[in-house]
Amino acid sequence: MKRTVFALCATFIALSIMGQGTIQQRLQGHPKIDSLVSEMETLGRNVRVSYYYDGRLHKTIMIGSGLMKDYQPTPPTGDPKRDSLTHKQDSVRKMETLRLKRAYDTMRRTCQQLTDEAKESYSWEYHRGGVDSVRYTIALGEYVNGDTMQTYRRNRDVFYYNAPEIITFGYDPWPGSDVSPWRLKGYATFRYEYTPDSVSKMPKERSPFDKEAYKRLLQPILKQKGITTRQFYVYHDSTYAIEKKDWNNEEFVIRSNTISPRQLKSETWGTVYTLGSSAQADTVLSQIKQATWAFLNENPGMDFSFNPSSEYHSRALENMFHTFDSKRVPSSFYIYVHRSPIPGSTTDSEHHMVPMEWQILKSWKNGKAVYDKKASKNLTPKQARDNTSASRSTITRGYEPID
Repeated sequence: MKRTVFALCATFIALSIMGQGTIQQRLQGHPKIDSLVSEMETLGRNVRVSYYYDGRLHKTIMIGSGLMKDYQPTPPTGDPKRDSLTHKQDSVRKMETLRLKRAYDTMRRTCQQLTDEAKESYSWEYHRGGVDSVRYTIALGEYVNGDTMQTYRRNRDVFYYNAPEIITFGYDPWPGSDVSPWRLKGYATFRYEYTPDSVSKMPKERSPFDKEAYKRLLQPILKQKGITTRQFYVYHDSTYAIEKKDWNNEEFVIRSNTISPRQLKSETWGTVYTLGSSAQADTVLSQIKQATWAFLNENPGMDFSFNPSSEYHSRALENMFHTFDSKRVPSSFYIYVHRSPIPGSTTDSEHHMVPMEWQILKSWKNGKAVYDKKASKNLTPKQARDNTSASRSTITRGYEPID
């Protein structure tokens, strides 16, 4: 398998026009959602926008925001020095309380406004003894000569499928909010999915993602002045019992194997790109986004998933871009862009295994890690794992159709 090295191009291919406009134009979505996103970004909330094509184009927006208890100043102690410090802390807490309250109110108000336009909607609220729970599910529009909307229920949650625009909003109390005045009393999540296509293209009408063409497009950018590269190698064979490993222990940030039978051998070659400054990292990220949009618009009908996050730090380690298919042996492609000390990493193999210490890794063979001497001078394995760690969750489904 060839070693993977890519970068981005200073000159980009021109955007071509799909039958109904570019992907960005086709997935513009609802103006009230655009206003919500702008407001959330102004308030510093985490907004994740992603795009993908699996026979139909999709745009999803995820927003999360906590909610603090109503602000109450800390009682004075009579100690001028201590009270002065407390006053400064209270000012910060008051500002954060108001900011989170504004974010929550904006999400909820948007849901209330969209309910008036809904083809079908559901809402539920519970308030008792300071405990609050809120649910909104909204379906906008309906397909003509396409899929019929379906509704499912699970406990107090209702889910809609096969509608052009679907919005869900949920708020639940946060346990242990009495521990500290800084502790969140609850957390809200907002999700929007826009699927303009009424009918999905059949697999034979779609084309696989052209990894080689995409890599050629990106190659010159990460060779720009001020960018250094380092490569790593990960390998396992049948002597390494993957099926006995606990995948929730954050040993690996990426793992991918065949569906069945299990592939007994896996190799991953990766390249880490280190950028000299945050300013250069911002420029590179912008260039990657532009090049990717251009490539996707030039090649309609390819399966893809694109997550052009405006944040790129190693703790999140989200896929900025990857492709997927339904073959028996999946072949995926990943690009990671992060801030220093390791702002970029790429991997390419048919089966991925990237350990959590990838920031300082030289090689990993059947569980035995060898670290790069230069990269590990200022970063211990534990620090590298901590930098890469992110929350993991398991989703189970048990929905019952309503109609």
